[in-house]
Amino acid sequence: MVLVMSYPHEKHKEKSPSEIRFAFVTVSTSRYEAKRAGKVVEDESFAVAASLLSQKGFPVVAYRLIPDDSRLILRTLAELVYREDIDVIIFSGGTGPAPSDITVLTLRSAFEKELEGFGDVFRLLSFFDVTSSAFLSSATAGILKGKVIFCVPGSPKAVEKALQSLIIPEAGHLLSLARSR
Repeated sequence: MVLVMSYPHEKHKEKSPSEIRFAFVTVSTSRYEAKRAGKVVEDESFAVAASLLSQKGFPVVAYRLIPDDSRLILRTLAELVYREDIDVIIFSGGTGPAPSDITVLTLRSAFEKELEGFGDVFRLLSFFDVTSSAFLSSATAGILKGKVIFCVPGSPKAVEKALQSLIIPEAGHLLSLARSR
């Protein structure tokens, strides 16, 4: 007799949507002001995200560059969370300890449910790259209106780590859970 164990997360993953559409929001006052001044602004973190998501067949259907401003962060969240063509929203930047880093503090209040484990695991994985600096990040994730929202640091390497190690492997699983009734 062979005993086959199954785990609940495997059943949820089987029900995961095959198409997942992303939005990416860069929160950076300096880049926002440079763009407003007419300068060409390269967003390396967005380029990394768009490339990684595209390689996995996930379209990025919206991109925004906004300053570190609570009102604009919440307005952007509201605009994107009500779009039917978006499943996952990534906010990049504003997750550190500086007074201007308000992304997590702002979005946390809007979450129906916070996924604190995302930040815990992200910081653990980051520790192997940036050692003790990993604890400076307040990265987190949450659920709102059946959408999954991630708050990650603004560096390209952090975006790459979050996407490759956590977001891409679990986005469908999270959506199936967030949308289950």
